[in-house]
Amino acid sequence: MRLAIFVVLASLAPAPAAFADPVYETRSAVGACLAAVIDKAPVVDGKGQDVSLHREASPNLCAVTVTGGDPAEVRRSALDAIAARPEGFGPAKTAWAADGGLASRETLCNAPGRRALNVVLDTAKPGASPVLVATVVEARARDQRCDIDMGLQP
Repeated sequence: MRLAIFVVLASLAPAPAAFADPVYETRSAVGACLAAVIDKAPVVDGKGQDVSLHREASPNLCAVTVTGGDPAEVRRSALDAIAARPEGFGPAKTAWAADGGLASRETLCNAPGRRALNVVLDTAKPGASPVLVATVVEARARDQRCDIDMGLQP
C-alpha cells in the first residue's frame, strides 16, 4: 500500500523544467532557414531559448542567431544541417577575415547552377556572444569569390 501511495505521489510531482539544447535548436533553425530561402517554405521570425530566426522575403534571406552553447558544437550542428541539403554547399575559394570576437567566418556556396545561394557562418570565440550567426541568402548572380581566390577579404 505504501508503495502504491509513493508511486501516485511521484507521478504528481512537477516535471523538471524544460531544457533547450542549443545544438539541436541550431540544426533545426538552420535547416528551416535553408528551406525558407531555397524551397520557399513558410518560415517566419521566431525565438527559442538560445536560438532566434529572422526571415526576409526581399532580399531572399534568413538568419539564425545562437546565444548559447559551445561554439564548436553549435558550428558543427549548423554545418550538418547545411551538408544535409542536396545543393552541394562547399567553402568559397576566397576566405574572409574573422575579426573581433569571431573565431571564424566561413562562406559556403552552392554548386554552380541556376541559383546563387550562399551561407555565411560567423562563429564566436569561446565566451563571446552571439555564439554563432548563420545567414542564408540567395543573390541575383553567383559571387565570383565562390570560384576564385581573391585574397583574404575584410
